[in-house]
Amino acid sequence: MWEFVTKNKNDIIYLSLLLFSVFIGPYYRRINIIEEKKVVGSLLGLFLIATVSGYSALHPILSGIFGIMAIKSTTIQKCHVTTFFFMFGYLTIFRLGERFGLSPSSGHTNLIEMIIVLRVVGVAFEMNGSYLAMIERKRGDRRDDRPKDRDEDFVELINPDYVNLFHYTFNYIGLLTGPYYRYRTYEDYFKLPFSKHVDCFGFTINTLKAVPLYVTLYLALSHLFPLEYVLTEEHNSRHFVYRMFYPWLLFAAFRQRIYAGMTLAESVCTSAGLGAYPVQGRNRSGHGPTVGYLKMKQMTTPEVEAAQYDFKTVESMEVWGCETVVTLRDSMKVWNKAVQYWVAMVVYKRFPLKAFKIHAALFVSVIWHGFHPGYFFCIYFCPFYLMAEDLYYHLYYKDATGTKKKIIGFIMWFLRSHSESYQAAAFLLLSIDRVWAYYSSVYHYWYFVWFGFFVLGLILNRVRLMLGPRVLVHTE
Repeated sequence: MWEFVTKNKNDIIYLSLLLFSVFIGPYYRRINIIEEKKVVGSLLGLFLIATVSGYSALHPILSGIFGIMAIKSTTIQKCHVTTFFFMFGYLTIFRLGERFGLSPSSGHTNLIEMIIVLRVVGVAFEMNGSYLAMIERKRGDRRDDRPKDRDEDFVELINPDYVNLFHYTFNYIGLLTGPYYRYRTYEDYFKLPFSKHVDCFGFTINTLKAVPLYVTLYLALSHLFPLEYVLTEEHNSRHFVYRMFYPWLLFAAFRQRIYAGMTLAESVCTSAGLGAYPVQGRNRSGHGPTVGYLKMKQMTTPEVEAAQYDFKTVESMEVWGCETVVTLRDSMKVWNKAVQYWVAMVVYKRFPLKAFKIHAALFVSVIWHGFHPGYFFCIYFCPFYLMAEDLYYHLYYKDATGTKKKIIGFIMWFLRSHSESYQAAAFLLLSIDRVWAYYSSVYHYWYFVWFGFFVLGLILNRVRLMLGPRVLVHTE
């Protein structure tokens, strides 16, 4: 037992701090003075950083402060670009600092730094986006042709001062491992009454109830099927089918760890009441309300008290969806949803070259995770798999019904799960020599399988296009 505690000391401390953050939520929620509440939230955040990181706490603190200075020292028209390159530049120095004689930081400090990057860069893009929206609104008002019922990402100019940027950046809610939430969501938490009327305790208990299962499965799977085993001679001497399916077990253990961490992180939000909105807002992870936002801000007290609420704004994982969706495209939509939203809004939709949008989004996602080659192997294979998957989806699954759809769906689920497990091996092994050692032990088979499926899909699609018109003529 003591050996287990010693080996997993950092994880136990991290888990304890997450549980502490959940526990203090109700007390934090009861603070009524807005400025006092913001200060307490920042102090708690700094306490968490210092406890997790020790002397390395200087990195997330300094990067956050310098990032805020980068935002405010440039115009609102350019602050998003300046801040983006500064924060990712600092992230690069932080991760490569050991090569230049700096003391290494823990993985948990790295997680906090990653969240700081999302918040500081995200708020800079919010500020710029709100500015552009105000310009567009003025033009539309002059032309009187702006849609009156269209929901808008930005209904007012977002331009917080230094103090509010500091409080947003270092607020304890979501600081340890997410989820990411916008500055608008943060401000709504203090200025709108929703958190006072939602059943925070009920939502938190409902969210937490699956965590013991995730933790138990993770401990069992990681003990029975350790990662390092794939690099041993014993593993290499096992049957090819065993070696081929071993990553399923590794990825299953990894998923349980992620589910546990993300669920606890969501519980920190639900416990404090951050991210609660009426369901009529059709709330989306990371974004918040997507319709009727201005009407919700103007709701009367009786309407607020009678409303139904959800916490979809701070929802990171759809666990059941992660396990059951048929396609990789859908799997990506339910995995770490808040970060997916950030990548889409900050990188994909804002990148100026349409042909390279997806590559820019993938590259930033890889760099945000880290500089290990395993991340590139894992993440950059996704669009290639999607090329083949989309072919078969439209050829066979999209228009199928009944039993046929279920059978095809199971086959596509199996292939999606197998591809994710194969990619996850690289994500977990990290270094090029370890990744190459495992992939060599299975002869890099999945790339050949994918290429064969892709070529066959192109041929089948071509045949369908050639025969389609003839079939229609014959029918007529």
